[in-house]
Amino acid sequence: MRSTVAAYTSSENATGPSRIFPSEPEGIAFCTAFILLSVFIVVGNLLAIVLFVVNRILRKRSLFLVINMAFADLMLGRVALPIYIYRVGAHFQLWNGGRLVFWYTLYLIVDTFFTLASSISVAFISGERLYETYWPLKHRTLAMRTYRIIIFMVWTLAFLVDLVLSGLR
Repeated sequence: MRSTVAAYTSSENATGPSRIFPSEPEGIAFCTAFILLSVFIVVGNLLAIVLFVVNRILRKRSLFLVINMAFADLMLGRVALPIYIYRVGAHFQLWNGGRLVFWYTLYLIVDTFFTLASSISVAFISGERLYETYWPLKHRTLAMRTYRIIIFMVWTLAFLVDLVLSGLR
């Protein structure tokens, strides 16, 4: 039985170097794991968003940033991860990888955008919590408009950085 490490290495034989490709069962295991991960990501973040919308007690200003991050993570699990699963399956030759370059480019752009949005959301949540800790009286006077501006800034920054990174590829 081949090990996973051996599947990615070259071997020398009498005819010269040859590439050993990963096996089909390994590909099926990887794709199954990624599909389960995608389902858990979508269900968990969708549950958080639905609870936020349904339960009035949870509709606090500081949770708007957390829900913004949950939406970015939801999009990662719903959009970027299925494209990645397609790429992985094509790599393991589970299906025809036609137009793989297109899917790889699309994956890079979408994955980078939503990952940046999620990461920038975490940074803004940390900044907001720091502000809440050090200036609690000022924090209480923050208007809802401030949170809307922050959410707009998160997505704008993610788009601009993704645009710059796409130009560098």
